[in-house]
Amino acid sequence: MINNETIYDFLLESVKGDLNLFYEKKYKTIPNRLFRFEKFEDVRLDTLEQNKIYMSDAENFNDPFDCLGIWWDTSILKDISDKQGLNYSLDYLDDQMDTMFKNALAPLKITCFSSELYNLPLWGNYAQSGTGLVVEYDFKKLDIESEFTKQLYPVIYREEREDISKVLQLLFEVAVKGQYHSLLRLLFYKNLIKHISWSYEREWRLLFLENENLVELPIKPTAIYITDRCNVENESRLKIISQKLNCKLIRLTPTKNNRSFIFNETLVEV
Repeated sequence: MINNETIYDFLLESVKGDLNLFYEKKYKTIPNRLFRFEKFEDVRLDTLEQNKIYMSDAENFNDPFDCLGIWWDTSILKDISDKQGLNYSLDYLDDQMDTMFKNALAPLKITCFSSELYNLPLWGNYAQSGTGLVVEYDFKKLDIESEFTKQLYPVIYREEREDISKVLQLLFEVAVKGQYHSLLRLLFYKNLIKHISWSYEREWRLLFLENENLVELPIKPTAIYITDRCNVENESRLKIISQKLNCKLIRLTPTKNNRSFIFNETLVEV
């Protein structure tokens, strides 16, 4: 498993200008199997049947700090402002920074996956206490040039938010001169930093600047998973969908008389 520091090194490397090298390294870290945990709802099943995926607005997530994984010392910007003879107040600079990040976040759409199928808290939290479903995707079927692999990132889990004061100091200085700096891209990664208490999710995120919440996928699911808690009606609906998508439908049943917390996997005939 890739540790957080390695991932963050990748992200820092991406702002040095060699994006192709960054995408190449990141592509190698993408798991062959990523899992999306879902509830049984008509709209979600319709989306799955159309081979589309729902991209959420970030402000609707259950983590109040989601996409807010950074902080900065505004007094640094105040010092620069004074040196440049602009004399902006601290409150004004704070408001401008807040507005900038809110505007940057507004068009962003995100969908989430986990690298672990047998993640029991995820089955409980996002798949209706095990009565829902999990959809498996293999994004490695896409090449490195695909926007879907370029925009697929692992979440970074940290005890504290990332201090970007020095980054903003440099950006402020070049902005005053009307210049651009590649470090600006680093601000994008605020959407990938979460508190370490969420690390059990082993999350990967697909992030797009989209107007629509539904995005058509360039690949089809490789499998759909249900547990023995799935009712007959929902299983029948999934049989139709899995046949249409030409993917496996697999039932998971907890093992008995086994030391480990593992499932038996049974292929459901469709």
